[in-house]
Amino acid sequence: MDQIKKKINFFGDKSSFHGIRHIFSRSHISWFERLFWLTILTVCSLGALVILRSSLSLYSEDAVSFSVETNYLDWDTPFPTLTICESPSTEHIKAYLVANKLPISLTNFYKEVVYWNAKYCKHCSFYKPNVTCVQDFEDQVRHMRLKCNQILTECWWDGKPFRCCDRFAAVETEYGVCYSFNSGLTGNNSSTIIVNRRVGLPTLVFTAIEAIWIRVHGPDDVVSVMMDNALGSSASLPLVTDVEVILKAEQTVSDVSVTALHPDVRGCLYQNERPAFADKWPFKKYSYSACVLYCRAMAQYELCNCTYHVMPKIGDIPVCGIQGLICLNKNKESLENPTCSCPMGCEEILYKLVHKFFVRHSASGELASRGTRGKVRLAQLPSLRVRRLAIRDTLGLVGYSRNLYQIIGHAAFDLYVAAIPVLCGPIGRPFYVQYVIYLFKDFKMLAIYKRYSI
Repeated sequence: MDQIKKKINFFGDKSSFHGIRHIFSRSHISWFERLFWLTILTVCSLGALVILRSSLSLYSEDAVSFSVETNYLDWDTPFPTLTICESPSTEHIKAYLVANKLPISLTNFYKEVVYWNAKYCKHCSFYKPNVTCVQDFEDQVRHMRLKCNQILTECWWDGKPFRCCDRFAAVETEYGVCYSFNSGLTGNNSSTIIVNRRVGLPTLVFTAIEAIWIRVHGPDDVVSVMMDNALGSSASLPLVTDVEVILKAEQTVSDVSVTALHPDVRGCLYQNERPAFADKWPFKKYSYSACVLYCRAMAQYELCNCTYHVMPKIGDIPVCGIQGLICLNKNKESLENPTCSCPMGCEEILYKLVHKFFVRHSASGELASRGTRGKVRLAQLPSLRVRRLAIRDTLGLVGYSRNLYQIIGHAAFDLYVAAIPVLCGPIGRPFYVQYVIYLFKDFKMLAIYKRYSI
């Protein structure tokens, strides 16, 4: 007990905070003075608490700002990812059914389950085994989907030919398995193609011998129905078409200081983070598009206890069979646009359309054997980008609290000295006016702190 008392007294003697040593010091100080300083410091602490509570709201709400950077000479910009999916084809379905000696009456059913459909499966509601529908259709769906080499024939990158399927990798999307060029979801980050002043502005050229639709997006995006498509109505490319897409990149990056902030404060997530509500998160990287897809899948699971079979599998959630597809069809309006509280990604890039050339040729002309020819390139390297910055952090709050308490301590000391004429009579009067002025300045400083903390 004596050791604790000695430590407290030592703290009182050595402390630099105003008033502390007058309470705990071993020096001869009257009990009246100790009680006075204890009362003053208690009141000051309560005042500091009131101001700090309003200050904490600033550190939890408005801790991030955005600035525009224009020092573009050394920037690396990801080349846009091009995702190609096959368009629904009734002829292809019929040819497969005939080749495999399956009832031709299943054509409409398989067309609905092989390709993504906004109504999921309308024909499932008229279920007649092996006539209008079949129970085990997943294996047949996988066989009916076209492979990469059945869609793409010739490709060039920066004027040099390459085997299309070596760089158009299979990726799972909400539309089923599609093929993506420069996707960051098929390998490590080093596999993503970067353009800069040294590389220049290369062009991707591809040739497709089937009707397709295309999407242009960021390398880390997961293609979903809710994703905005920069190409608009030209996303669908029938045979035989020439299309050239010219884009511009708009990139958002985050400063290192942002990593120290809580995700709720900064309002975004890094690729290695996960949303708090996503207990069945299946993706290796976080992106806003992946979160929206997860949200849509969980909405299906909550209503029908399964997910649409063409979309990526979510954990151990079963995929929908016939009864599940019937349930999805009945609830299609509520599933069209579910409520999602997905934060943005801290590192994002958007591609916007600058210009597109779209020419459709006769399918019986000389170009029929060639197929559809597409080109994708950037109009120019970006000259500005948005940077997310942390304007307040925890260390700043500590410094703010220390300065605030120092001001309150000064006010307490000046209040004590200003009270000397009352305590000591005429002896303290020469200092009275001076310390009243100091006290006024202290309370003015507190008012400034209070104003900037609201």
